Amino acid sequence: MLQVNCYLIWDTPTRKAAIIDPGDDTELIIGAIKTLNLDVERVLLTHGHFDHAFRAGEIASHYGVRIGMNALDLPILGQILLMGKPFFNVSEYVPFDVSDFINEGDVITLGGSKISVLHTPGHSQGGLCYVTESGVFCGDTIFAGSVGRSDMPGGSHEQLIESIKTKLMVLDDTTPLYPGHGPATSVGRERRTNPFL
Repeated sequence: MLQVNCYLIWDTPTRKAAIIDPGDDTELIIGAIKTLNLDVERVLLTHGHFDHAFRAGEIASHYGVRIGMNALDLPILGQILLMGKPFFNVSEYVPFDVSDFINEGDVITLGGSKISVLHTPGHSQGGLCYVTESGVFCGDTIFAGSVGRSDMPGGSHEQLIESIKTKLMVLDDTTPLYPGHGPATSVGRERRTNPFL
């Protein structure tokens, strides 16, 4: 309903996989993982807002895997039921604890592939971007032609723009960006056309 992008990423030779931002559609996610023959090792959250994390506990429990997120977003994670009530059947929510607190500079391994972590506060204080050889999974930090909201608790427009300029716009122009909502874009395209930058 909220058109959140959930991503499946994996190491090709080993099929070791991570699920980024499982907000909803559990059966669809599990079906895709089965079709792709992936071995799920972890759930990664770009931030703690309900639309990105509502099904994280259910998915992690199904696969018996750990959930990673930045600790600064624990306060908003605690608001999942309140914020999600207009959109979800909250009786289906599976509570969860964050297993791994992820920070700037951390490197996550999936098989032989590595994921580098950028801390990009502004949309939320604990916002993270996951950098892979296929592109950057950037949550609600930046979108094609726009940027994330900063009017919710923990948000800061100035901080958000600073995060984008110092963490994402320094990457190569050809770097794909995979946002939390809407279509994929690239660093170069956003550098040239994003009106917020």
